[in-house]
Amino acid sequence: MDYDAIVVGGGPAGCFTAAGIARSCFSVLVVEEHKNIGEPVQCAGLISPRTMALASAPKDLILKEYSSSRIISSLGSQLSITGEKVYAQAVDRASFDRHLADQARKAGAEIITDARVTGLTRIPAGFRVNINTGRKQLNLTCRLLIGADGVKSRVAKWLGLPPAESRVNMYAGDIELNSLNPDEVLIFLGQSIAPGWFGWVIPLTERLARVGVGSLFSNRSPRYYFKNMADHFPSIFQGYREIRYTGGSVPFGPMRKIYSSHALLVGDAASQVKPMSGGGIYTGLRGANLCSMVACEALKRDHLSDNFLSEYQMLWESEFRSEFQSSIKHREVYGNMRDRDLDNLLRFLNRPRWRKLIARYGDIDYPSWLARHLFSAGPWLQRFAFAALDIFESRERLKSRIEA
Repeated sequence: MDYDAIVVGGGPAGCFTAAGIARSCFSVLVVEEHKNIGEPVQCAGLISPRTMALASAPKDLILKEYSSSRIISSLGSQLSITGEKVYAQAVDRASFDRHLADQARKAGAEIITDARVTGLTRIPAGFRVNINTGRKQLNLTCRLLIGADGVKSRVAKWLGLPPAESRVNMYAGDIELNSLNPDEVLIFLGQSIAPGWFGWVIPLTERLARVGVGSLFSNRSPRYYFKNMADHFPSIFQGYREIRYTGGSVPFGPMRKIYSSHALLVGDAASQVKPMSGGGIYTGLRGANLCSMVACEALKRDHLSDNFLSEYQMLWESEFRSEFQSSIKHREVYGNMRDRDLDNLLRFLNRPRWRKLIARYGDIDYPSWLARHLFSAGPWLQRFAFAALDIFESRERLKSRIEA
């Protein structure tokens, strides 16, 4: 074989996986379709301090740290939360990705850029991978193939592994605003603004911010919702100027099969994305840890069967199944709440007791920790949650009867 492992995709999850495998002295090749690692940027780059620690990323990649956020409903109610710790950090995402690529190279992995995988062929001991570099065609063999090629993973399709149940389409970019609190992240809620999802403003300076909006239950273009959000909050967006557009989409839905004989999926390709926020860097890196661990053991023993590699799926689900199931259920409840319900909910939570609880248990990587505590907020909050859940379950029962 030319390589022990070929990783398709040079994003954070792909490079982190490659580094883990290469450190065990296996030969690894990373194939990245873009010319430069980290570009184009398609992420808001808002991560937790634990993510920075997991990636061993230098502090000079941090552009801004946040301890405060303000949640605003489409009907005007607001909930401001200020804590005593740093909850999130905005990072230079392109440099963050290059840092992980450098780690992979130092571990011994090879990385080729501006190269596209055009086809796969199963062979008795692994795969033959066809790669177009623009200058020449490469036909390389490997014992283990790892798909880290994003939400529209071609590797997953070639392997016949199931795609994500749905995708959240997003419009995002760097926006210049005239009035901005540089220390406060803004979150916008409302089905009329972002159906099933939310909008955000992540300030970097007093004028520059990363702004975006996503939609889960609509066929309208993401840009439509961005313009609608800007029009809806003129005090924030009046006179805004778009500097750079990123956009993109993230997978959404329950966990799915992420392994096959001689092959594994990781990162967005494996739907390793937080269902509440769509963030995938922390979960993708944790998935990469587990992926590389199982990969090294499989390569060492030369056991690359479907059955042996299923250990990766079991480890991933053991760590995140409970968190993802909770987040998906809360996302479904949220998706069935009307704008008036959401507005009333923010007004209800805008009390010292609940603001303190949110500040204490809020965690962007593990939102279920806060959700469990908020659900104990009393009959008033539970009434809205159960009402939304009843609507969802009624729709599912109706859908089942129609399909039957």
